Amino acid sequence: MVYYGNSVFPSLHPGQHLDRVYTYKANDGTEEFDTAFRALDGSLSLLQGSGARLLVIASDGKYRTDQVDRARHWLTQCGLAGVAVLWLPYDMGGSAKNVITPIPNNHISIVHATMSPAGAATTIGRAAATALTRASQ
Repeated sequence: MVYYGNSVFPSLHPGQHLDRVYTYKANDGTEEFDTAFRALDGSLSLLQGSGARLLVIASDGKYRTDQVDRARHWLTQCGLAGVAVLWLPYDMGGSAKNVITPIPNNHISIVHATMSPAGAATTIGRAAATALTRASQ
């Protein structure tokens, strides 16, 4: 798991488990999607791996033009490699939809989980299962 803003910050390594949930503020003026994706792919072999693979993006998707281009590139590569993508926007997903619109996105699910924690967990879980099913086809 990485957090990304003006830079990329690793927070959870493969196989590591957190004892508690940490809250981070997104006060940066930009988001370095390209560097964040490369860090995850380098650690997890998302694009070259096998089996069920799910990339979860928690972001409003308001990226600079160069980062929109890089996000589209990597998300397209995810689709080609059978990696499901679950996008959890902080708004109604307008910027996230702008990022993914030109991508053949049957492997991408945008989830609006603006309800109770239990309801959000159920919604996110169902969306993840759907995205994984689509990506495997």
